[in-house]
Amino acid sequence: MRVLLNIFFFSIFIFWFGCKPDYGAHKIIAIEGQHEASDDVYIEFLGDQIDRNPGEEYNYIKLAKIYLERNDISKSLEILKVAQKENPESLGVLVGLSNIYLELEDAAELSVILKSISKIDPDDVGFLKASAGYSLLLHDYTNAIYFSNRAILLNPFDDENMYLRGSAQLINKDSVSALASFEEAYKLKESYTNFYKIFQISLAIGNSEQAKNILNQYSLKNSEAELCYEWGAYFNEVASYDTARIILIKCQAEKPDEKRIFYELAKNYYKSNDTDSALIFVDRYLAESPKGIDGLIFKAKMLERRRDYNEAKKIYQTAIEKDSTSILAINGLENLERKVAYLRLVKRKEEAQRQTDNLKPLDSKEIN
Repeated sequence: MRVLLNIFFFSIFIFWFGCKPDYGAHKIIAIEGQHEASDDVYIEFLGDQIDRNPGEEYNYIKLAKIYLERNDISKSLEILKVAQKENPESLGVLVGLSNIYLELEDAAELSVILKSISKIDPDDVGFLKASAGYSLLLHDYTNAIYFSNRAILLNPFDDENMYLRGSAQLINKDSVSALASFEEAYKLKESYTNFYKIFQISLAIGNSEQAKNILNQYSLKNSEAELCYEWGAYFNEVASYDTARIILIKCQAEKPDEKRIFYELAKNYYKSNDTDSALIFVDRYLAESPKGIDGLIFKAKMLERRRDYNEAKKIYQTAIEKDSTSILAINGLENLERKVAYLRLVKRKEEAQRQTDNLKPLDSKEIN
């Protein structure tokens, strides 16, 4: 999960601003052409209002919301920091800040903000969600489950709370329970985010039929959605590699900013025994997603196949440095070290045997 976790709680911030996005508890997806000239006028108006009345927190919140919609997270953060100085106990400002720090994966700053919120209202749902997200950042299953369950008790009809619980269960490697949580989230809100988790886990556990069903279902209800990546991933999983490759290459042309396509193409070429092409695409994926533990582990496995054990070991170690809890990286490194040790032992035995074969008996009459 960037954990899996791509961080996906940004919409709590929008929730506090009175405008909940369509994609659930995940990163905001920018929409081209969404912002009109009226936004610029409103920005100027809000700036003037802040200058006239710096103690009014809602002007900061509204202004931060506009910049957030423009995908300018740094400007939004800057505005909320000013708002915090003017209103250090504003719950709306603090929750907004907590979710920006969560998006930035700044655990240190997030921890400080969460402590401040807990003193004001430890039962606030925004605080509980952000705390669950913080726990997920730390791969802390116990607290992630605790806070997500508390959020569910406060509002069992919020799909984001179910999503948080499912994400926590994934940390605990409980894919069955996680799938059930994401299915509950999807029943509450048929968003892309909830759909994709069901699709992703279904493929991961080998239930390609369920993956196909949910993909078809979502496609029918969202005819405008571009799902070329998902169809490519599905055909990859069912070993229709030629079909998958055609779809993914076409998808790459249509969605050049979709970095997941690089990873899926790497898998496609790898399964087709074209390691050179697979390495090219996994490197492109890692260039776009430097924190992608999945890509690092996959690259290490490919280097193992090429018997480039030293480089594979370095990649595994890099993955562990980025995420010390990654079982796949830890197991991969341990297995590689055992393989290398075994190969060295075999080589020593073969060398010893060659030396023995070259020795002549002491009573041999042959001249060496």
